[in-house]
Amino acid sequence: MSNISRIYDIDLKLLRCFCTIVEEKSFTAAQAALNLSQSTLSENLKSLEIRLGTRLCRRGPKGFKLFREGEAVYQAAKELFASVERFKQRASNVNENASYELYVGIQDGIVENPSARIHDAIERFSEYYPNVRFRVEVMLGFQLTGRVADGMMHVGIGLVNEQFPQLSYEHLFDEQGYMCCGAKHPLFAVPDAELTKEAIDSAAYVSRGHLEYYHPERTRDVVSSGDIGLGIQSQLALILSGRNIGYVLDHTAAPFFNAGTLRALRPDLFRLVNPVTAMIGPGATDFKLARRFVDCLVDVHMGIGEGRHIPQPAFAATRGKVVERDGIYHIQSARREGEKPVEARARG
Repeated sequence: MSNISRIYDIDLKLLRCFCTIVEEKSFTAAQAALNLSQSTLSENLKSLEIRLGTRLCRRGPKGFKLFREGEAVYQAAKELFASVERFKQRASNVNENASYELYVGIQDGIVENPSARIHDAIERFSEYYPNVRFRVEVMLGFQLTGRVADGMMHVGIGLVNEQFPQLSYEHLFDEQGYMCCGAKHPLFAVPDAELTKEAIDSAAYVSRGHLEYYHPERTRDVVSSGDIGLGIQSQLALILSGRNIGYVLDHTAAPFFNAGTLRALRPDLFRLVNPVTAMIGPGATDFKLARRFVDCLVDVHMGIGEGRHIPQPAFAATRGKVVERDGIYHIQSARREGEKPVEARARG
């Protein structure tokens, strides 16, 4: 039976620890995320279970498992924290001169893009609101979208491959990538003239598992289903190992192309362009600081996002026609002889 009749600050602290354990799916990962010792984390969880009068999860040599009661508490805690965040957002509108925190999430690999001007947006925003403290976290795309949608984060900056009706989006710029293989892969030494689409399609492809959106059919194909990499650096490591082929963003790939350890495979057939957007959730729309930071993001990117031709690196002269499907650009077919190449334009 639950012993909670009133909620105190310590209860919120214990619940946040528990939510982190659930989201990280292990005590070890939660320790790193919270910067707490295992004994402190275990004591916090034990205290919460005593307060609630029930066990929430299994931990120990057999691994972590969330019980049904734990799932119910986790969902209730998420709703509680989202409500607290909405209150903070609405209260912040009362006095804009007070000190507040703006929580911004950025998908991995975006800050390094030369087209990204997030730092300029932060500088511009800070000129207007010097008392606002930024809390910035880099994460995987699906984590980013989920936290913004749940109201746990004010602003997200990342790729949008599936739009959610409860989120608001603002296009910032586009980034492009190419199907690549490492120097240790059998396809690396095959000349372009001999490299067929069929050979590339049959090679093991590093995917995002059930989160794959470029080639979901490959995750079901026994022959071409390769390893799973969650995040740009994870996929790059698998591609460089020679085990898989996969998409690599041009700014990430550039130093490896120059070093001769990575190669673009038939860029006339395999090239993608993704829109990078700023997103805010339903709760953040009432938080003027979040909306104004997004305005700063849009303002600083307008100069490079309005009708900008995406630069074509020397290693990847595009000869195919770029078409859009579900927000992702693809090469549809190779150019016929005498036909001008089609360049992708960023959406303004």
